Amino acid sequence: MPQLIIVAFGIQFRDSDGASTETLLKANCDAKPGATNTYTFPKGKTPTHEIRLVFDQAEFGKALDEPDAVVVYDGHSRWGRGPCFGPANTAQMPDAKTFPVNPWNVSFLMGYDATDTECMDDIMHHSTLPSEYDLTTAPAGAFLSKGLQSAATKAQGIVTQIKAKKIKSSSVCGTGGAWREFDTCFKKLSQTTTARGDQPLKGRHFYQFFPARKEFNASIKVGSTDLDNSKLAGKLLVMGSCSSQAHFFEALDRRRKAVKSGCKFILTGDVCTVDLATIFLRLVLVKKIDPSTPKGMAKIAKLLNGVDGSGGVGLF
Repeated sequence: MPQLIIVAFGIQFRDSDGASTETLLKANCDAKPGATNTYTFPKGKTPTHEIRLVFDQAEFGKALDEPDAVVVYDGHSRWGRGPCFGPANTAQMPDAKTFPVNPWNVSFLMGYDATDTECMDDIMHHSTLPSEYDLTTAPAGAFLSKGLQSAATKAQGIVTQIKAKKIKSSSVCGTGGAWREFDTCFKKLSQTTTARGDQPLKGRHFYQFFPARKEFNASIKVGSTDLDNSKLAGKLLVMGSCSSQAHFFEALDRRRKAVKSGCKFILTGDVCTVDLATIFLRLVLVKKIDPSTPKGMAKIAKLLNGVDGSGGVGLF
């Protein structure tokens, strides 16, 4: 049986990295007869590898349940919400008539209970309406990153101080770490309407304000409901997205243990600015490194880590 490699391209990345991957595959593989976006390697010979390209959330979910498959995701982390998919050439802010459901607001959920997200560079930029996660009511055992755990503790402490009249409620807008409402602290900004007709900041709260950048951090509900339906039946999952280790490892490892999976993860530690999918496939097909063995996985992770802009890659 040929080794199955499934490459899932997320929104926007399918237009850039996806094109590079197809160029590599067409040069080295045959198109599989009767199949769509599927190639066999090597060209003109008995296949040792089958490479399948997918572009939507349902196909990515199915890929994670494909026995012994190697799965590569090339796309946005969406600040820790999870892989995000959309049609080719989707705009940064899709118009509401063509996209009643904004694809930037839909992810394959596979993270912590919540994540931090920039309000201007993300929520307003894409005109998304994600549900917020109230840090002031976060329970002690919430599944949160250390950063959000600390933010929740601080926000709750400020609420206690306000109740004890140690901090005036009228001064909360200027209190760092406080759970603050845009409607009160930045009323004009909260009433800003996007080209989609949304008011993403209306009724929303923030817990961090960066005056120099005129940026705010909000906490957004995430969870891992999609991942928790997965068997993680493959041999390897490569997450070619920004800071995938910080965003997804804990949820992935928790699921791996729950289903007794042997799947390994190649994850990034920082911002990933390279075409990880094409580089990965070149290592496998051209350099002939086996991604299904522990030795091959370790070698691939090491080589990817040596690529400038890869984001600091590790095998977990």
